[in-house]
Amino acid sequence: MRDYIVLAIVFLSVPLAVLSPYYGLLVWSWLAYFNPHRYGWGIARDFPVALVIAIPTIVGMLFAKKNKHTVTRESSLLLLLWAWFVFTTIYISYVPVFAGHVVDAQFHLREISKILLMTIATILLVTNRDKLHIMVMVIAGSFGFRALIATIFFIQTAGQYRIWGPDGTFIADNNDFGLALNMSIPLLFFLAQDEPRKWIRVCLRVLTVGTIISVIGTYSRGGALGLAVVIGALLMKSRHKVLSVFVVAAGLFLVVGMSSNEWKGRMDDFMHGKMDQSAESRLATWHGGWRLALDYPLTGGGFDAYPDGNLMVRYIPGSRLDTAFKGPHSIYLQMLGEQGFVGLGLFLALLISCFAALRKIRRAARRYDALKWAVPYTQMFEVSLLAYTVSGATLGRAYFDFMYQIIACVIVLKILFEREYHMLGTEDASGTPEVYEESFLAGAAIA
Repeated sequence: MRDYIVLAIVFLSVPLAVLSPYYGLLVWSWLAYFNPHRYGWGIARDFPVALVIAIPTIVGMLFAKKNKHTVTRESSLLLLLWAWFVFTTIYISYVPVFAGHVVDAQFHLREISKILLMTIATILLVTNRDKLHIMVMVIAGSFGFRALIATIFFIQTAGQYRIWGPDGTFIADNNDFGLALNMSIPLLFFLAQDEPRKWIRVCLRVLTVGTIISVIGTYSRGGALGLAVVIGALLMKSRHKVLSVFVVAAGLFLVVGMSSNEWKGRMDDFMHGKMDQSAESRLATWHGGWRLALDYPLTGGGFDAYPDGNLMVRYIPGSRLDTAFKGPHSIYLQMLGEQGFVGLGLFLALLISCFAALRKIRRAARRYDALKWAVPYTQMFEVSLLAYTVSGATLGRAYFDFMYQIIACVIVLKILFEREYHMLGTEDASGTPEVYEESFLAGAAIA
């Protein structure tokens, strides 16, 4: 029955996505992050529901009324990174040592291109404040409700089983699921702070608590580290710091108290710097990725270089051909080993540029009452990206779709804020060049 409900929603949304591409984008986000089809056991479970919605959304976008958009520094870096992915994939096709993963790399390029295409669609289709708010609500709600379901399971089983993401998705692994949940916590938290309707505010707070518990329930050490950073950042930005500290401390005490001995043992080893086989293999893989990048500093080894046993046995000391090379276990070493120093540079420049833009927007917004609406968005996106950069240090998720959509939201926020800032006509803002207008939007307007 669940299969037919999901498929009915998807196929009924197809004509609506053509007529209203923004609606299609919302449905695509719901399908991509909540993954409702994975709750089915029949035809819907492996049906490409996201693709079915993405195609009419793109078609509708092509025929929709064109709005004037501004090219920002971040969108330029995003396009350059995409172009670099294409270049490295073409390059490794002509290097014999990379022959073992060329087919996989070409497949991965198609997958990341789909993600980046929907990232660009987000930038083009989210054209006002209300649309941005609804988009963030859909993303946060998708992760929040999935986390709430996982939290109920975690509590019912007294923490005896670790929480996993939906199988067959980007977040299937417990570590990846922990990363996604950490990134969604700040969205839920700041949406709740500024939500005027009490019942929605209460729901968002419940989802926030459930998401925090779910991160703990993943048993992910990287997730636990990311959670500590996220909670610390949220407490610093909270309006009620003392109350927030008390509530968080009490909640964590209860959750940790009811957790299983396996969880406590795993975290105790982590806190005391003890390395298990998984941690040792990560260090060896990082070493191999670094050596690979030194041999091919410009391009790296291309997508899926790390799982290529014939390649990595050359670079990881003491490894054998029958060793299972699963992945890079770090967004930074993944980008370095697979896209070279140029790819890593573009990737870091994109992230740093987003952080800098959010800081500039927040400083400028606080000077005018009419622009203060942007402050919570700068905070939620900033902490979300912070969670990604911290938890991602031990996860190979450099091509994570959620992260790229957060970047799209940052770009949208920047465009909307710049537009409203100049509409204010603030003749008295003689000091603004040093605060805001200094290279704020690098680029020209395009139709």
